[in-house]
Amino acid sequence: MNQPLKINLTKELLELENFIIHRSCDIEQWFRTQWLENQAPFYGSVDLRNSGFKLAPVDMNLFPGGFNNLNPDFSPLAIQASSVAIEKVCPEAKRVLIIPEKHTRNLFYLKNLYQLKEILKNSGLEVRIGSVDTSILESTNIDIDENQFITIEPISRREDFLFLKNKDGTEFIPCSIILNNDLSGGVPEIIKNLGQQIIPPINAGWPTRKKSSHFHFYSQVAKEFSILTNSDPWLIDPLSEKLDNLDFSAGEGEDRLEETIDSLLDQIQKKYSEYNISQDPYIVVKANAGTYGMGVMTVKSSSEAINLNRKMRKKMSVIKEGMSVSEVLVQEGIHTEETINAAVAEPVVYMIDHFVVGGFYRVHTSKGKDENLNSPGMHFEPVAFETSCLMPDQGRPCHDKANRFYAYGVIARLSMLAASKELAERK
Repeated sequence: MNQPLKINLTKELLELENFIIHRSCDIEQWFRTQWLENQAPFYGSVDLRNSGFKLAPVDMNLFPGGFNNLNPDFSPLAIQASSVAIEKVCPEAKRVLIIPEKHTRNLFYLKNLYQLKEILKNSGLEVRIGSVDTSILESTNIDIDENQFITIEPISRREDFLFLKNKDGTEFIPCSIILNNDLSGGVPEIIKNLGQQIIPPINAGWPTRKKSSHFHFYSQVAKEFSILTNSDPWLIDPLSEKLDNLDFSAGEGEDRLEETIDSLLDQIQKKYSEYNISQDPYIVVKANAGTYGMGVMTVKSSSEAINLNRKMRKKMSVIKEGMSVSEVLVQEGIHTEETINAAVAEPVVYMIDHFVVGGFYRVHTSKGKDENLNSPGMHFEPVAFETSCLMPDQGRPCHDKANRFYAYGVIARLSMLAASKELAERK
C-alpha cells in the first residue's frame, strides 16, 4: 500500500506541516470564520501533489465521479455531510433527482452513481436517477455487479419543473436536482430556467467555468492562509498563467505560448534556487475547461510545446464531448514523490459541503513523477483516512498517516474555499 515519501521534506514544508498539525485548533477556527462568509459548493474533489518541497492542488472538480473509490468505512461521514449540505440549500427536501453524465454504460461511473445514490438515500432522501440523454426512452436497469444494479430513467418536463413518470401513472417530482454531469457538451435545454433548485448550479459546469478562475481565487486563499501560518504561499500554490485565442491545429498563438512557458519556467527556477531544489522544473499545459485528464501535456521547455506531432496537436485541440480548445492554463508542474507498490501516486480528496469525507490515491504504473496520472491505465487505491482526516495526532510525526491525511484535507479545503468564492462571483 502507500509508501512514505521517498525524500525528506524541505525545512520550509516541514515547518508548514508541523504548524498545520500542532495548530489545528487555530486552523479549524480560521476555516469556521471563512465558511460563515462563503457558501461551500455541494460537493467536490481535489487532486493534490506532494513533491517533498511543495504540497498543492493541481485540479478541482465540482462534479466528482469517484464516490465508489472511497473507503466504505467512512460512509457515515458522507451521509452526515450530505444531510447538512441538503438542509442548507433546500431544508424541506424529501425527494432528489440525480442527473448523471451521458456515458451511462461506463461501469466505473455507474458504480459511482450507485454509491452517491446510497449516500443520499441514507441521509433520509428518496432518490432517483434521470438522464438528459435523449436515447434513454424508458426506465432501464443496468447491472453493475452480480448483486447490484442501477436504474436510469428518462426525464420529463412541464413548465419550469422536471419530473419522472411512475409506472402507476403518478409522478416523481423532486424538491432538488443534483447534477453529477459537468455539462462539457453544453447545457441541455431541458434543465434551463427551472424553478427547482439545481446543485451545483449550472454555472459551475465547464461551459462557463474556467480552471484559471479557480486558481486565481485559490492564490488569494493561499495568501490569506499563509499569513496565518507565517509561510511562503508558493509552498501550497502552483504558479499559473491563462492563455487564450490559441489554435493548436493551425499553430496559432504559439509565439505567446512559448513566451508564457519561458517566463513561468524562469519564475519556477528562481523559487527552486531559493530553496536549493535540484529537480528540473516543468510545465503542465491544460485545457482551461474540462476533466478526465484530456487536453493536457507536460513540457520541460517551450520548444516541446510548439514542436508537436500531428497526434499531439489533435489531442490538445479537442477534449471531452468534442469541445474545442482555444484557452489553456499554463501551470507549474509539481512532482509527486508518493508511491504505491513502486508506482507513482497522487492523493485525491473528496468533500461534501466543507467536510472531508474520504479520498483515494490515483496510481499509474507506467507514468513518471512529473507526468499526468489522470490518463488511461490509471487505477485507484482507497485511502483509509485514519481519524477520518478530521483530527491530527499531535503526538506523532508529520509522516504518520493520520497527520499526512489531515494536512491533505486542509489543503483540499482551501481549494474548496476558493471554489466557493469562484461560484459566488458568477451569481
